[in-house]
Amino acid sequence: MKFREKSISKFYAFALAAVFAIALAGCGGGGGSTATAPPDETPMPTPQEMCEGDGGRWNADMTCTTAAELMMERQAAQRSAISTAIGTATNAVNAVGNDSTDAEVSAADSALANARSAIAAAGDLSAEEKAANTGTVDALATVLAGAKTARMEAMDAAEMAANMAMAATAAKLYAGIYAPAADATGTDIGDVHAAYNADDSAIVVTMGDGTATNATTLSEDKKTMVAANHGWAGKRYADPAGGDSVEAVVYSDVEAPKPGKKFGGAAANNEFEYALTNGMITVATDTAGVPARIALTGVTRTAGTETFKLPDPNPQGATMITVPGSFHGVSGTYSCTPSTPADGCSASVAARGFTLAGGTWMFKPGDPNARVMSSMDTMYASYGWWLHKSADGKSYTASAFFDYKGGDGSAELASGLDTLNGTATYMGGAAGKYALSSSTGGTNDAGHFTASVTLEADFTDNMISGTIDNFMGADGMARDWSVELMDTAVSAAGVIAGDGTTGNTARQKTKWTIGGTAGAASGEWTGQLYENGTDRVPKTAAGTFFSMYGMGNSMVGAFGANKK
Repeated sequence: MKFREKSISKFYAFALAAVFAIALAGCGGGGGSTATAPPDETPMPTPQEMCEGDGGRWNADMTCTTAAELMMERQAAQRSAISTAIGTATNAVNAVGNDSTDAEVSAADSALANARSAIAAAGDLSAEEKAANTGTVDALATVLAGAKTARMEAMDAAEMAANMAMAATAAKLYAGIYAPAADATGTDIGDVHAAYNADDSAIVVTMGDGTATNATTLSEDKKTMVAANHGWAGKRYADPAGGDSVEAVVYSDVEAPKPGKKFGGAAANNEFEYALTNGMITVATDTAGVPARIALTGVTRTAGTETFKLPDPNPQGATMITVPGSFHGVSGTYSCTPSTPADGCSASVAARGFTLAGGTWMFKPGDPNARVMSSMDTMYASYGWWLHKSADGKSYTASAFFDYKGGDGSAELASGLDTLNGTATYMGGAAGKYALSSSTGGTNDAGHFTASVTLEADFTDNMISGTIDNFMGADGMARDWSVELMDTAVSAAGVIAGDGTTGNTARQKTKWTIGGTAGAASGEWTGQLYENGTDRVPKTAAGTFFSMYGMGNSMVGAFGANKK
Protein backbone atom coordinates (compact mmCIF):
# COMPACT_ATOMS: atom_id res chain seq x y z
CA MET A 1 0.00 0.00 0.00
CA LYS A 2 1.37 3.46 -0.85
CA PHE A 3 1.53 5.89 2.05
CA ARG A 4 -0.55 8.74 0.57
CA GLU A 5 -3.83 6.79 0.84
CA LYS A 6 -3.01 5.37 4.25
CA SER A 7 -1.98 8.70 5.79
CA ILE A 8 -5.19 10.47 4.66
CA SER A 9 -7.35 7.84 6.35
CA LYS A 10 -5.40 8.26 9.56
CA PHE A 11 -5.85 12.03 9.33
CA TYR A 12 -9.67 11.76 9.10
CA ALA A 13 -9.78 9.36 12.02
CA PHE A 14 -7.76 11.75 14.12
CA ALA A 15 -10.01 14.68 13.17
CA LEU A 16 -13.24 12.82 14.02
CA ALA A 17 -11.87 11.85 17.39
CA ALA A 18 -11.12 15.48 18.16
CA VAL A 19 -14.59 16.66 17.17
CA PHE A 20 -16.14 13.96 19.32
CA ALA A 21 -14.12 15.02 22.33
CA ILE A 22 -15.17 18.65 21.97
CA ALA A 23 -18.83 17.65 21.78
CA LEU A 24 -18.59 15.67 25.00
CA ALA A 25 -17.01 18.61 26.75
CA GLY A 26 -19.87 20.91 25.63
CA CYS A 27 -22.55 18.61 27.04
CA GLY A 28 -21.09 18.22 30.52
CA GLY A 29 -21.80 20.14 33.84
CA GLY A 30 -24.91 21.87 35.30
CA GLY A 31 -25.97 25.45 35.60
CA GLY A 32 -25.25 26.05 31.97
CA SER A 33 -21.52 26.37 32.56
CA THR A 34 -19.15 25.44 29.68
CA ALA A 35 -15.89 23.44 30.20
CA THR A 36 -13.01 23.89 27.72
CA ALA A 37 -10.51 21.00 27.12
CA PRO A 38 -6.81 21.90 27.08
CA PRO A 39 -5.33 21.98 23.57
CA ASP A 40 -3.43 18.88 22.32
CA GLU A 41 0.16 20.08 21.77
CA THR A 42 1.40 16.78 20.12
CA PRO A 43 2.32 17.56 16.47
CA MET A 44 0.73 15.40 13.83
CA PRO A 45 3.39 12.94 12.35
CA THR A 46 4.45 13.50 8.79
CA PRO A 47 3.83 10.85 6.15
CA GLN A 48 7.58 10.06 6.01
CA GLU A 49 7.71 9.62 9.80
CA MET A 50 4.72 7.37 9.80
CA CYS A 51 6.22 5.29 6.90
CA GLU A 52 9.59 4.85 8.50
CA GLY A 53 8.00 4.32 11.92
CA ASP A 54 6.23 1.26 10.52
CA GLY A 55 9.60 -0.14 9.23
CA GLY A 56 9.14 1.07 5.67
CA ARG A 57 11.30 3.11 3.31
CA TRP A 58 10.40 6.63 2.19
CA ASN A 59 11.18 7.03 -1.51
CA ALA A 60 12.27 10.06 -3.51
CA ASP A 61 8.94 10.10 -5.37
CA MET A 62 7.12 10.69 -2.04
CA THR A 63 5.85 7.12 -1.82
CA CYS A 64 6.38 4.56 0.89
CA THR A 65 7.68 1.04 0.42
CA THR A 66 6.33 -1.00 3.28
CA ALA A 67 8.30 -3.33 5.54
CA ALA A 68 6.71 -6.30 3.81
CA GLU A 69 7.73 -4.97 0.43
CA LEU A 70 11.28 -4.40 1.69
CA MET A 71 11.42 -7.99 2.85
CA MET A 72 10.46 -9.14 -0.64
CA GLU A 73 13.21 -6.94 -2.16
CA ARG A 74 15.89 -8.41 0.12
CA GLN A 75 14.77 -11.93 -0.60
CA ALA A 76 14.95 -11.27 -4.37
CA ALA A 77 18.50 -9.86 -4.08
CA GLN A 78 19.65 -12.79 -1.94
CA ARG A 79 18.16 -15.31 -4.37
CA SER A 80 19.91 -13.52 -7.27
CA ALA A 81 23.27 -13.58 -5.46
CA ILE A 82 22.88 -17.29 -4.70
CA SER A 83 21.83 -18.06 -8.28
CA THR A 84 24.80 -16.13 -9.73
CA ALA A 85 27.27 -17.78 -7.33
CA ILE A 86 25.94 -21.27 -8.06
CA GLY A 87 26.05 -20.56 -11.80
CA THR A 88 29.67 -19.43 -11.57
CA ALA A 89 30.52 -22.49 -9.48
CA THR A 90 28.81 -24.79 -11.96
CA ASN A 91 30.85 -23.40 -14.86
CA ALA A 92 34.09 -23.55 -12.89
CA VAL A 93 33.49 -27.14 -11.77
CA ASN A 94 32.54 -28.28 -15.28
CA ALA A 95 35.75 -26.71 -16.62
CA VAL A 96 37.95 -28.97 -14.49
CA GLY A 97 39.28 -31.91 -16.50
CA ASN A 98 42.37 -34.03 -16.83
CA ASP A 99 44.24 -31.26 -18.63
CA SER A 100 43.23 -28.46 -16.26
CA THR A 101 45.85 -26.28 -14.64
CA ASP A 102 46.24 -25.82 -10.90
CA ALA A 103 44.80 -22.34 -11.32
CA GLU A 104 41.62 -23.75 -12.88
CA VAL A 105 41.18 -26.21 -10.01
CA SER A 106 41.75 -23.42 -7.48
CA ALA A 107 39.16 -21.28 -9.28
CA ALA A 108 36.57 -24.07 -8.90
CA ASP A 109 37.32 -24.39 -5.17
CA SER A 110 36.95 -20.63 -4.73
CA ALA A 111 33.68 -20.56 -6.67
CA LEU A 112 32.15 -23.25 -4.42
CA ALA A 113 33.28 -21.35 -1.32
CA ASN A 114 31.70 -18.16 -2.69
CA ALA A 115 28.41 -20.00 -3.31
CA ARG A 116 28.34 -21.28 0.26
CA SER A 117 29.05 -17.77 1.53
CA ALA A 118 26.17 -16.37 -0.53
CA ILE A 119 23.79 -18.95 1.01
CA ALA A 120 25.02 -18.21 4.53
CA ALA A 121 24.50 -14.47 3.98
CA ALA A 122 20.85 -14.91 2.87
CA GLY A 123 19.23 -14.06 6.27
CA ASP A 124 15.77 -13.36 4.81
CA LEU A 125 15.31 -16.73 3.13
CA SER A 126 13.68 -19.68 4.80
CA ALA A 127 15.74 -22.51 6.21
CA GLU A 128 14.12 -24.87 3.71
CA GLU A 129 15.14 -22.71 0.71
CA LYS A 130 18.72 -22.32 1.97
CA ALA A 131 18.97 -26.06 2.56
CA ALA A 132 17.92 -26.74 -1.04
CA ASN A 133 20.62 -24.42 -2.38
CA THR A 134 23.19 -25.99 -0.06
CA GLY A 135 22.27 -29.38 -1.53
CA THR A 136 23.00 -28.04 -5.02
CA VAL A 137 26.42 -26.81 -3.92
CA ASP A 138 27.14 -30.13 -2.17
CA ALA A 139 26.37 -31.94 -5.42
CA LEU A 140 28.80 -29.67 -7.30
CA ALA A 141 31.44 -30.35 -4.66
CA THR A 142 31.01 -34.08 -5.24
CA VAL A 143 31.47 -33.57 -8.98
CA LEU A 144 34.60 -31.51 -8.39
CA ALA A 145 36.06 -34.11 -6.04
CA GLY A 146 35.64 -36.75 -8.74
CA ALA A 147 37.21 -34.49 -11.37
CA LYS A 148 40.17 -33.83 -9.09
CA THR A 149 40.69 -37.53 -8.51
CA ALA A 150 40.53 -38.28 -12.24
CA ARG A 151 42.91 -35.40 -12.95
CA MET A 152 45.44 -36.60 -10.42
CA GLU A 153 45.28 -40.11 -11.83
CA ALA A 154 45.77 -38.76 -15.34
CA MET A 155 48.66 -36.58 -14.16
CA ASP A 156 50.27 -39.52 -12.41
CA ALA A 157 49.90 -41.61 -15.57
CA ALA A 158 51.29 -38.78 -17.72
CA GLU A 159 54.19 -38.29 -15.31
CA MET A 160 54.92 -42.00 -15.37
CA ALA A 161 54.84 -42.01 -19.17
CA ALA A 162 57.05 -38.92 -19.27
CA ASN A 163 59.47 -40.51 -16.83
CA MET A 164 59.61 -43.66 -18.90
CA ALA A 165 60.17 -41.62 -22.07
CA MET A 166 62.87 -39.58 -20.36
CA ALA A 167 64.53 -42.74 -19.07
CA ALA A 168 64.57 -44.14 -22.61
CA THR A 169 65.96 -40.86 -24.01
CA ALA A 170 68.58 -40.64 -21.28
CA ALA A 171 69.70 -44.22 -21.92
CA LYS A 172 70.01 -43.63 -25.68
CA LEU A 173 71.79 -40.31 -25.27
CA TYR A 174 74.15 -41.63 -22.60
CA ALA A 175 75.17 -44.45 -24.94
CA GLY A 176 75.60 -42.00 -27.81
CA ILE A 177 77.57 -39.15 -26.21
CA TYR A 178 81.09 -39.16 -27.61
CA ALA A 179 84.14 -37.16 -26.66
CA PRO A 180 84.89 -34.53 -29.32
CA ALA A 181 87.30 -35.25 -32.16
CA ALA A 182 90.97 -35.41 -31.45
CA ASP A 183 91.86 -32.22 -33.30
CA ALA A 184 90.48 -28.72 -33.66
CA THR A 185 89.43 -29.15 -37.30
CA GLY A 186 86.86 -31.77 -36.42
CA THR A 187 88.53 -34.66 -38.26
CA ASP A 188 87.01 -37.96 -37.15
CA ILE A 189 89.34 -40.35 -35.32
CA GLY A 190 88.27 -44.01 -35.30
CA ASP A 191 84.75 -44.22 -33.90
CA VAL A 192 84.85 -40.72 -32.39
CA HIS A 193 82.13 -38.62 -33.99
CA ALA A 194 82.88 -35.02 -34.82
CA ALA A 195 81.24 -31.97 -36.31
CA TYR A 196 82.70 -28.73 -37.59
CA ASN A 197 81.89 -25.51 -39.43
CA ALA A 198 82.49 -25.92 -43.16
CA ASP A 199 81.96 -22.29 -44.19
CA ASP A 200 79.88 -19.26 -43.35
CA SER A 201 76.58 -20.82 -44.38
CA ALA A 202 76.59 -24.48 -43.37
CA ILE A 203 77.66 -27.00 -40.79
CA VAL A 204 79.17 -30.32 -41.86
CA VAL A 205 78.59 -33.23 -39.52
CA THR A 206 80.93 -36.14 -40.16
CA MET A 207 80.26 -39.55 -38.65
CA GLY A 208 81.96 -42.94 -38.91
CA ASP A 209 85.35 -42.84 -40.62
CA GLY A 210 85.26 -39.13 -41.49
CA THR A 211 85.25 -39.62 -45.28
CA ALA A 212 83.30 -37.34 -47.58
CA THR A 213 80.82 -40.13 -48.32
CA ASN A 214 79.74 -40.06 -44.68
CA ALA A 215 79.39 -36.29 -44.47
CA THR A 216 75.97 -34.71 -44.04
CA THR A 217 75.61 -31.01 -44.86
CA LEU A 218 73.08 -29.22 -42.68
CA SER A 219 71.10 -26.13 -43.65
CA GLU A 220 70.28 -23.17 -41.43
CA ASP A 221 66.90 -23.50 -39.72
CA LYS A 222 65.71 -19.90 -39.96
CA LYS A 223 62.36 -20.64 -38.29
CA THR A 224 63.91 -21.73 -35.01
CA MET A 225 65.43 -18.89 -33.04
CA VAL A 226 68.40 -19.64 -30.80
CA ALA A 227 69.12 -17.07 -28.09
CA ALA A 228 72.60 -15.60 -27.93
CA ASN A 229 74.83 -17.16 -25.29
CA HIS A 230 76.93 -14.58 -23.43
CA GLY A 231 77.09 -12.37 -26.50
CA TRP A 232 77.81 -15.11 -29.05
CA ALA A 233 75.05 -15.34 -31.67
CA GLY A 234 73.18 -18.65 -31.86
CA LYS A 235 71.81 -20.52 -34.88
CA ARG A 236 70.30 -23.93 -35.48
CA TYR A 237 71.17 -26.12 -38.46
CA ALA A 238 69.41 -29.30 -39.50
CA ASP A 239 68.85 -31.78 -42.31
CA PRO A 240 66.37 -30.91 -43.67
CA ALA A 241 66.29 -27.33 -42.38
CA GLY A 242 63.25 -27.95 -40.18
CA GLY A 243 64.00 -31.55 -39.28
CA ASP A 244 65.50 -33.11 -36.20
CA SER A 245 67.12 -36.34 -37.37
CA VAL A 246 70.42 -34.46 -37.64
CA GLU A 247 70.73 -31.09 -35.95
CA ALA A 248 73.45 -28.77 -34.71
CA VAL A 249 73.38 -25.59 -32.63
CA VAL A 250 76.21 -23.14 -33.26
CA TYR A 251 77.30 -20.07 -31.31
CA SER A 252 79.54 -17.59 -33.16
CA ASP A 253 81.47 -14.50 -32.14
CA VAL A 254 80.18 -12.43 -35.05
CA GLU A 255 80.70 -8.69 -34.94
CA ALA A 256 77.78 -6.61 -36.19
CA PRO A 257 78.41 -3.98 -38.90
CA LYS A 258 79.31 -0.58 -37.46
CA PRO A 259 79.09 2.98 -38.85
CA GLY A 260 82.46 4.15 -40.14
CA LYS A 261 83.80 7.02 -42.19
CA LYS A 262 81.96 9.32 -44.54
CA PHE A 263 81.31 7.79 -47.94
CA GLY A 264 82.72 10.33 -50.36
CA GLY A 265 85.20 13.18 -50.40
CA ALA A 266 88.71 14.25 -51.27
CA ALA A 267 91.02 11.33 -51.92
CA ALA A 268 93.77 12.93 -49.82
CA ASN A 269 91.57 13.29 -46.76
CA ASN A 270 91.64 10.22 -44.54
CA GLU A 271 88.23 11.11 -43.16
CA PHE A 272 86.61 9.83 -46.34
CA GLU A 273 86.34 6.20 -47.37
CA TYR A 274 85.87 6.71 -51.12
CA ALA A 275 86.91 9.50 -53.47
CA LEU A 276 84.05 10.45 -55.78
CA THR A 277 84.46 11.30 -59.47
CA ASN A 278 81.46 13.21 -60.77
CA GLY A 279 79.67 12.09 -57.63
CA MET A 280 80.31 8.39 -58.33
CA ILE A 281 82.80 5.59 -57.68
CA THR A 282 83.84 2.71 -59.89
CA VAL A 283 82.92 -0.61 -58.27
CA ALA A 284 85.96 -2.86 -58.61
CA THR A 285 84.11 -6.15 -58.20
CA ASP A 286 87.27 -8.24 -58.47
CA THR A 287 88.61 -6.72 -55.27
CA ALA A 288 88.40 -8.93 -52.19
CA GLY A 289 85.54 -8.02 -49.89
CA VAL A 290 83.68 -5.86 -52.43
CA PRO A 291 80.86 -8.34 -53.27
CA ALA A 292 79.91 -8.55 -49.58
CA ARG A 293 79.29 -4.78 -49.61
CA ILE A 294 76.91 -4.89 -52.57
CA ALA A 295 73.12 -5.08 -52.08
CA LEU A 296 70.65 -4.71 -54.95
CA THR A 297 67.09 -3.61 -54.27
CA GLY A 298 64.50 -6.02 -55.64
CA VAL A 299 66.98 -8.83 -56.34
CA THR A 300 66.07 -11.55 -53.85
CA ARG A 301 67.50 -14.63 -55.50
CA THR A 302 69.73 -16.83 -53.35
CA ALA A 303 71.73 -18.37 -56.19
CA GLY A 304 72.52 -17.85 -59.85
CA THR A 305 72.76 -14.69 -61.95
CA GLU A 306 70.42 -11.76 -62.60
CA THR A 307 70.80 -10.10 -66.04
CA PHE A 308 69.96 -6.45 -66.71
CA LYS A 309 69.54 -5.31 -70.32
CA LEU A 310 69.04 -2.07 -72.18
CA PRO A 311 65.48 -1.29 -73.30
CA ASP A 312 64.31 -3.02 -76.46
CA PRO A 313 63.24 -1.11 -78.45
CA ASN A 314 65.53 1.69 -77.37
CA PRO A 315 64.18 4.86 -79.02
CA GLN A 316 66.11 7.15 -76.66
CA GLY A 317 69.42 5.40 -77.40
CA ALA A 318 70.09 4.56 -73.75
CA THR A 319 73.60 3.25 -73.13
CA MET A 320 73.44 2.77 -69.37
CA ILE A 321 71.53 0.41 -67.09
CA THR A 322 70.57 1.58 -63.57
CA VAL A 323 69.76 -0.58 -60.53
CA PRO A 324 68.88 0.78 -57.06
CA GLY A 325 70.74 -0.66 -54.10
CA SER A 326 73.37 0.10 -51.51
CA PHE A 327 77.14 -0.12 -51.23
CA HIS A 328 78.90 -0.46 -47.90
CA GLY A 329 75.58 0.25 -46.20
CA VAL A 330 74.95 3.53 -48.04
CA SER A 331 71.83 3.72 -50.25
CA GLY A 332 72.18 4.91 -53.83
CA THR A 333 72.05 3.82 -57.46
CA TYR A 334 74.24 1.45 -59.44
CA SER A 335 74.79 2.10 -63.14
CA CYS A 336 76.44 -0.12 -65.73
CA THR A 337 77.54 0.53 -69.29
CA PRO A 338 77.47 -2.93 -70.96
CA SER A 339 80.61 -4.10 -72.74
CA THR A 340 78.30 -5.80 -75.23
CA PRO A 341 75.02 -3.85 -75.37
CA ALA A 342 73.01 -6.85 -76.50
CA ASP A 343 74.17 -8.93 -73.54
CA GLY A 344 73.58 -6.32 -70.89
CA CYS A 345 75.15 -6.43 -67.41
CA SER A 346 74.84 -9.07 -64.69
CA ALA A 347 74.89 -9.61 -60.94
CA SER A 348 75.77 -13.08 -59.62
CA VAL A 349 75.00 -14.21 -56.08
CA ALA A 350 78.23 -14.49 -54.10
CA ALA A 351 78.85 -16.08 -50.71
CA ARG A 352 77.87 -12.65 -49.44
CA GLY A 353 76.36 -9.98 -51.65
CA PHE A 354 76.81 -9.92 -55.44
CA THR A 355 79.60 -10.08 -58.01
CA LEU A 356 78.90 -7.54 -60.76
CA ALA A 357 79.98 -8.20 -64.38
CA GLY A 358 79.21 -7.44 -68.02
CA GLY A 359 80.54 -3.90 -68.13
CA THR A 360 81.76 -0.96 -66.09
CA TRP A 361 79.74 -0.65 -62.89
CA MET A 362 79.51 2.67 -61.05
CA PHE A 363 77.76 3.61 -57.81
CA LYS A 364 76.31 6.99 -56.87
CA PRO A 365 75.48 7.44 -53.16
CA GLY A 366 72.21 9.11 -52.32
CA ASP A 367 74.04 11.07 -49.62
CA PRO A 368 77.83 11.38 -50.07
CA ASN A 369 78.10 12.41 -46.40
CA ALA A 370 76.45 9.20 -45.14
CA ARG A 371 78.56 6.95 -42.94
CA VAL A 372 79.69 3.68 -44.47
CA MET A 373 78.98 0.44 -42.60
CA SER A 374 81.64 -2.17 -42.02
CA SER A 375 81.15 -5.41 -43.95
CA MET A 376 79.65 -8.45 -42.26
CA ASP A 377 82.24 -10.22 -40.14
CA THR A 378 83.66 -13.23 -42.00
CA MET A 379 86.41 -14.23 -39.57
CA TYR A 380 85.30 -15.41 -36.17
CA ALA A 381 85.42 -18.29 -33.70
CA SER A 382 82.44 -20.56 -33.17
CA TYR A 383 81.45 -23.58 -31.11
CA GLY A 384 78.46 -25.86 -30.69
CA TRP A 385 76.97 -29.33 -30.36
CA TRP A 386 75.29 -31.76 -32.74
CA LEU A 387 72.90 -34.68 -32.45
CA HIS A 388 72.08 -37.49 -34.86
CA LYS A 389 69.07 -39.78 -34.42
CA SER A 390 68.91 -43.10 -36.23
CA ALA A 391 66.12 -43.60 -38.76
CA ASP A 392 64.26 -45.90 -36.37
CA GLY A 393 64.80 -43.52 -33.46
CA LYS A 394 66.40 -46.23 -31.34
CA SER A 395 69.86 -44.73 -31.07
CA TYR A 396 71.42 -41.29 -30.72
CA THR A 397 74.88 -39.95 -31.40
CA ALA A 398 76.02 -36.60 -30.01
CA SER A 399 79.21 -34.61 -29.65
CA ALA A 400 80.58 -31.07 -29.74
CA PHE A 401 83.01 -28.97 -31.77
CA PHE A 402 84.74 -25.63 -32.14
CA ASP A 403 86.27 -23.92 -35.15
CA TYR A 404 87.35 -20.63 -36.63
CA LYS A 405 85.08 -19.48 -39.43
CA GLY A 406 86.39 -17.94 -42.63
CA GLY A 407 89.18 -19.98 -44.18
CA ASP A 408 91.24 -22.32 -42.04
CA GLY A 409 91.77 -19.68 -39.36
CA SER A 410 95.53 -20.11 -39.50
CA ALA A 411 96.03 -16.37 -39.87
CA GLU A 412 94.08 -15.85 -36.66
CA LEU A 413 95.75 -18.49 -34.53
CA ALA A 414 97.62 -17.12 -31.55
CA SER A 415 101.41 -17.08 -31.80
CA GLY A 416 104.45 -16.30 -29.71
CA LEU A 417 102.67 -17.01 -26.44
CA ASP A 418 105.80 -18.59 -24.99
CA THR A 419 107.33 -15.11 -24.87
CA LEU A 420 104.51 -13.64 -22.77
CA ASN A 421 104.34 -13.13 -19.03
CA GLY A 422 101.35 -12.42 -16.83
CA THR A 423 97.75 -13.64 -16.73
CA ALA A 424 94.51 -13.19 -18.63
CA THR A 425 90.88 -14.05 -17.89
CA TYR A 426 88.45 -15.23 -20.58
CA MET A 427 84.69 -15.28 -19.98
CA GLY A 428 81.84 -16.50 -22.17
CA GLY A 429 79.36 -19.29 -22.68
CA ALA A 430 79.18 -23.04 -23.12
CA ALA A 431 76.59 -25.41 -24.58
CA GLY A 432 76.20 -29.12 -25.16
CA LYS A 433 74.30 -32.35 -24.51
CA TYR A 434 73.97 -34.30 -21.27
CA ALA A 435 72.45 -37.55 -20.01
CA LEU A 436 71.79 -38.77 -16.46
CA SER A 437 70.72 -42.37 -16.96
CA SER A 438 69.66 -44.70 -14.13
CA SER A 439 68.03 -48.12 -14.27
CA THR A 440 67.83 -48.45 -10.47
CA GLY A 441 65.34 -45.69 -9.59
CA GLY A 442 67.79 -42.82 -9.71
CA THR A 443 67.56 -39.62 -11.74
CA ASN A 444 66.81 -39.82 -15.45
CA ASP A 445 67.35 -36.55 -17.24
CA ALA A 446 68.68 -35.71 -20.69
CA GLY A 447 68.80 -32.87 -23.18
CA HIS A 448 70.90 -29.88 -24.09
CA PHE A 449 72.22 -27.13 -21.86
CA THR A 450 73.75 -23.68 -21.84
CA ALA A 451 76.23 -22.50 -19.21
CA SER A 452 78.92 -19.95 -18.36
CA VAL A 453 82.65 -20.50 -18.78
CA THR A 454 85.61 -18.75 -17.14
CA LEU A 455 89.20 -19.50 -18.16
CA GLU A 456 92.28 -18.33 -16.27
CA ALA A 457 95.48 -18.30 -18.35
CA ASP A 458 98.96 -17.94 -16.83
CA PHE A 459 101.33 -17.13 -19.69
CA THR A 460 104.32 -17.09 -17.39
CA ASP A 461 103.84 -20.80 -16.73
CA ASN A 462 102.09 -21.46 -20.07
CA MET A 463 99.11 -23.07 -18.30
CA ILE A 464 95.34 -22.54 -18.35
CA SER A 465 92.38 -23.86 -16.32
CA GLY A 466 88.69 -23.11 -16.20
CA THR A 467 85.24 -23.57 -14.71
CA ILE A 468 81.91 -24.17 -16.40
CA ASP A 469 78.91 -23.35 -14.21
CA ASN A 470 75.48 -21.69 -14.17
CA PHE A 471 74.05 -24.63 -16.09
CA MET A 472 70.56 -24.17 -17.52
CA GLY A 473 68.59 -27.02 -19.11
CA ALA A 474 66.43 -26.74 -22.20
CA ASP A 475 63.43 -26.85 -19.84
CA GLY A 476 64.48 -23.47 -18.45
CA MET A 477 65.42 -24.95 -15.08
CA ALA A 478 68.82 -24.44 -13.47
CA ARG A 479 71.03 -27.45 -12.77
CA ASP A 480 73.19 -27.48 -9.66
CA TRP A 481 76.31 -28.48 -11.56
CA SER A 482 79.81 -27.23 -12.27
CA VAL A 483 82.65 -28.69 -14.31
CA GLU A 484 86.28 -28.01 -13.52
CA LEU A 485 88.58 -27.83 -16.54
CA MET A 486 91.75 -29.01 -14.91
CA ASP A 487 95.13 -27.31 -15.35
CA THR A 488 96.32 -27.71 -18.96
CA ALA A 489 99.29 -26.47 -20.97
CA VAL A 490 99.09 -23.74 -23.62
CA SER A 491 101.49 -23.95 -26.54
CA ALA A 492 103.22 -21.02 -28.19
CA ALA A 493 100.57 -21.22 -30.92
CA GLY A 494 97.70 -21.19 -28.40
CA VAL A 495 96.82 -24.90 -28.48
CA ILE A 496 95.25 -25.99 -25.18
CA ALA A 497 96.45 -29.54 -24.48
CA GLY A 498 99.02 -31.44 -22.44
CA ASP A 499 100.35 -31.13 -18.91
CA GLY A 500 103.32 -28.92 -19.68
CA THR A 501 105.72 -31.82 -19.98
CA THR A 502 107.79 -31.59 -23.12
CA GLY A 503 106.18 -33.60 -25.88
CA ASN A 504 102.98 -34.35 -23.95
CA THR A 505 99.93 -33.13 -25.87
CA ALA A 506 97.39 -35.40 -24.20
CA ARG A 507 94.11 -33.81 -23.23
CA GLN A 508 93.74 -33.14 -19.53
CA LYS A 509 90.78 -34.21 -17.44
CA THR A 510 87.65 -32.56 -16.05
CA LYS A 511 85.82 -32.88 -12.75
CA TRP A 512 82.01 -32.72 -12.63
CA THR A 513 80.32 -31.56 -9.39
CA ILE A 514 76.62 -32.24 -8.78
CA GLY A 515 74.85 -30.71 -5.80
CA GLY A 516 78.11 -29.76 -4.17
CA THR A 517 79.62 -33.25 -4.43
CA ALA A 518 82.54 -33.56 -6.84
CA GLY A 519 82.98 -36.65 -8.96
CA ALA A 520 86.26 -38.26 -9.84
CA ALA A 521 88.51 -36.72 -12.50
CA SER A 522 87.28 -37.93 -15.87
CA GLY A 523 86.89 -37.11 -19.52
CA GLU A 524 88.98 -34.49 -21.26
CA TRP A 525 89.04 -30.94 -22.55
CA THR A 526 90.92 -28.99 -25.17
CA GLY A 527 90.81 -25.70 -27.02
CA GLN A 528 92.56 -22.97 -28.93
CA LEU A 529 93.42 -19.32 -28.34
CA TYR A 530 92.88 -16.93 -31.27
CA GLU A 531 93.47 -13.35 -32.41
CA ASN A 532 96.57 -11.85 -30.85
CA GLY A 533 95.80 -8.33 -29.62
CA THR A 534 98.12 -5.37 -29.89
CA ASP A 535 99.59 -6.51 -26.57
CA ARG A 536 100.13 -9.97 -28.18
CA VAL A 537 97.67 -11.52 -25.71
CA PRO A 538 95.02 -13.64 -27.49
CA LYS A 539 91.55 -12.08 -27.48
CA THR A 540 89.40 -15.20 -27.99
CA ALA A 541 89.26 -18.78 -26.71
CA ALA A 542 87.19 -21.73 -27.90
CA GLY A 543 87.23 -25.42 -27.07
CA THR A 544 85.40 -28.61 -26.17
CA PHE A 545 84.98 -30.74 -23.06
CA PHE A 546 83.69 -34.20 -22.10
CA SER A 547 82.92 -35.21 -18.52
CA MET A 548 81.44 -38.14 -16.58
CA TYR A 549 80.02 -38.46 -13.08
CA GLY A 550 79.69 -41.82 -11.37
CA MET A 551 77.73 -44.43 -13.30
CA GLY A 552 75.40 -43.46 -16.10
CA ASN A 553 76.05 -39.70 -16.19
CA SER A 554 77.91 -37.94 -18.99
CA MET A 555 78.00 -34.66 -20.86
CA VAL A 556 79.75 -33.24 -23.89
CA GLY A 557 79.97 -29.59 -24.80
CA ALA A 558 81.92 -26.71 -26.23
CA PHE A 559 82.67 -23.17 -25.20
CA GLY A 560 83.67 -19.76 -26.50
CA ALA A 561 85.02 -16.84 -24.48
CA ASN A 562 86.55 -13.40 -24.88
CA LYS A 563 89.35 -11.78 -22.89
CA LYS A 564 88.22 -9.47 -20.11
